[in-house]
Amino acid sequence: MGLFAGLCLVGANAFAQPEDAEDEASTTEEDSVEGDDAAQDGDDDEDGDAKDDDAKEGDDDESEEGDDEASETSMEAKELESESYYFIGLRFRNFIVPEFMLDIFADGGATVNAFTFGPEFTYRKNGLEMVPAISYGDYSMDPFLFKGKDENDFAYERVSSDMKLLYVTLDILFEVWVEEQSRFAFLIGGGVGLAGVFGNLYRNQIYPDDPNNPDFEDQSKWENCTGATDPAGGAYCDNDNEHFGDYDEPSWANGGSKPFIFPYIAIPQLSFRFKPIKQFQARFDTGFAISTGFFLGLSAAYGL
Repeated sequence: MGLFAGLCLVGANAFAQPEDAEDEASTTEEDSVEGDDAAQDGDDDEDGDAKDDDAKEGDDDESEEGDDEASETSMEAKELESESYYFIGLRFRNFIVPEFMLDIFADGGATVNAFTFGPEFTYRKNGLEMVPAISYGDYSMDPFLFKGKDENDFAYERVSSDMKLLYVTLDILFEVWVEEQSRFAFLIGGGVGLAGVFGNLYRNQIYPDDPNNPDFEDQSKWENCTGATDPAGGAYCDNDNEHFGDYDEPSWANGGSKPFIFPYIAIPQLSFRFKPIKQFQARFDTGFAISTGFFLGLSAAYGL
């Protein structure tokens, strides 16, 4: 009986061990599956992070490209049809009145260079450019000999000036050629305007140092008359006018020959424009003004 009980106990233990092994195997397998799941979750997380990083880098690249494109667009010089463009800047011009032009109307005189400068505003659309400007001009002249074309040699006077002019002008220009990106352009047109005249125009009767051999080309060889009879008996100093001493020619308004307003008519005017970026342009001008002679000019302006 005791032997039978012992055998039963041994058999029970034998049957019990496989179940424990199976439980342990099942537990091990579950742990392995959980480990695989964890590893897969880790891989998925890493893949997700990598994708997020790639997406972020892509967004950054697109943002940088967008900023670059916006920057390039804001600096682009190309002008579009039917769009209006505005600039404000400064101009400088040198007006040259050659002596041969004076010789058409008078004898004597000298080549005059008059410099002007001031602000200008530019409006441009569809190839038409309009440039209103205000300019200050200095027409000061050193003394020179001068007389009317129909007057005799006794009428020569010494003339000098410290006159200044204030111009209000309008240039109207048309584009005749424009580079594809609008960086370079040639223009042709003209200008009109008026100028107020300020300052003095001095005139003085003169007589030559050598009356027998007067030199009409060298004003330093002449002396100012101090009156109608100085020098006495001389034909150069007379009482036809009062141009003695510091005589200042009155303006038209006071019966004199000095203008108080001066017309400006320039035709033709040729211009070359350089516009490297949207916000800046420079222009070179040259032409002929009926009232003031040939001119050369430069301007620089900022785009509004």
